[in-house]
Amino acid sequence: MASAVGVRQLVRYWVREVLGGAAHRRRLRRLGIDVDSVPLSRLGLDPRRAHNHAYSGGPDLERVLRDLPIGPDDAVLDVGCGKGGALLTLARFPFGVLAGFDLSQEMLDVARRNLDLAGFARVELFAADAAVFDDYDRFTYLYMYNPFPRDVMRQAVEAMEESVRRVPRCLTVIYKNPLFHDEIVRNGLFVELRRYEHSGHPIVVYRSASPAAE
Repeated sequence: MASAVGVRQLVRYWVREVLGGAAHRRRLRRLGIDVDSVPLSRLGLDPRRAHNHAYSGGPDLERVLRDLPIGPDDAVLDVGCGKGGALLTLARFPFGVLAGFDLSQEMLDVARRNLDLAGFARVELFAADAAVFDDYDRFTYLYMYNPFPRDVMRQAVEAMEESVRRVPRCLTVIYKNPLFHDEIVRNGLFVELRRYEHSGHPIVVYRSASPAAE
């Protein structure tokens, strides 16, 4: 039975992510949207501050977002947005505010072109370093695709926690390829709400759990 379940999961993954994801990326390319991965060395960034850029939008992220109570009062920030691939998917949901930042201005320039081509000119983009960025107060959702190393993640999570203490609210974090899950839950303010295993990398949804945010 376990083997049959495993086969079904593999088939679902193949249909959704491999076939569906490939078709999704082909549609974007036909629009002139750049979804190609970029190695860190090509960007000239310090590997202690950032990771490679890779596309993370599409069917696997859509599945997660459909399960969440997103409305026009919500604001989402893509932390380390790269070329804006995830924002292309996030912008299809009814967030009142959409924004993304990245350490690389080159990636932000590509993201701006991509989002404009897709008709999402309202998405805000800006350059920032997650190690020192602390302007999370206006956001209710954050998205990350393993954007940086552990030390930077720790600093970013501390800034997120301080934001929730400063402006009490429910803050939801969507983290794909959660290599540093332990940093998210280390202080107990964020708790794991749900884990999705349907894509090549797990996607974990966390929510602030402090009494002030309830």
